[in-house]
Amino acid sequence: MFFRERFAPMSELLRLPGGAVLHVHGPAAAPPILFLHGVGGGAWSWAPQVAEFASDRRVYVWEARGHGDAARVDDAGLADYAVDAQEAFDAVRVASPAPVALTGHSMGGLLALALAGRQPSAVGALALIDPVYAEANEAHVPPPLRPLARALAAPLVGSLERGGPVATWISRSIFFRSFADRAEAERWWPVQRAQVPLEYPRMVLEGIGGVEGFTLDGLADRIIAPTLVLNGRFSALATRLHERLGPRFIEDRIPGGHYLQLDRPAAVSERLRRFLAEHAAP
Repeated sequence: MFFRERFAPMSELLRLPGGAVLHVHGPAAAPPILFLHGVGGGAWSWAPQVAEFASDRRVYVWEARGHGDAARVDDAGLADYAVDAQEAFDAVRVASPAPVALTGHSMGGLLALALAGRQPSAVGALALIDPVYAEANEAHVPPPLRPLARALAAPLVGSLERGGPVATWISRSIFFRSFADRAEAERWWPVQRAQVPLEYPRMVLEGIGGVEGFTLDGLADRIIAPTLVLNGRFSALATRLHERLGPRFIEDRIPGGHYLQLDRPAAVSERLRRFLAEHAAP
């Protein structure tokens, strides 16, 4: 098991019905925290935060189908990952009935928002690390142009499906643009390549026009947990979710790229710890 062998030798592995997995760390009676990765991520993308929190929290790190130590699949989309995330959340609730500190990066932030909106009383604190969401894509592609945008995206999707040098170049370019610190990108790129397949055709196409059922409408009224939105100052994907979700949501910025928790691991861990100390149940 890659993550356990390389980053967390004392962790437990829990396999979920849909093919996703949970890596479990820390004292069994400690307050629970669940980390949700983005597309192309995995448990490895939370390695610095696992090291930070496993001493005093029950840490659960999710890996969706097709990522890391989870079941391999030919293709998966946001709806599939939402099922995986719900199974992970339910498993955490069974094992640790206290309210969950829920933390998501990128797509994982979108999934975390949905979970917190659907089960508000079960979430004690919500932290979103450079999250993405459907309306961000809709704003860039007007409805009349979405069919054309999808058609133009087809060659990119085909390149990813075929693999080979073009797919590797595309994947590497996207990954390196997600870091402000090139040394950190160089460090984590071999890990990402070893753990995640290049093919995400459905997610590419879904990202053009948003995904039904994953918009922010009404979420602000349902989420009751204190919520931190942590963006990378230099990130192209910073969304400023607080402007959509209301003044009770806290936004903070740390200079860095989209993979903020790897690009600036110490700063992100410190900010998360301070947020949980101030707002989450002990």
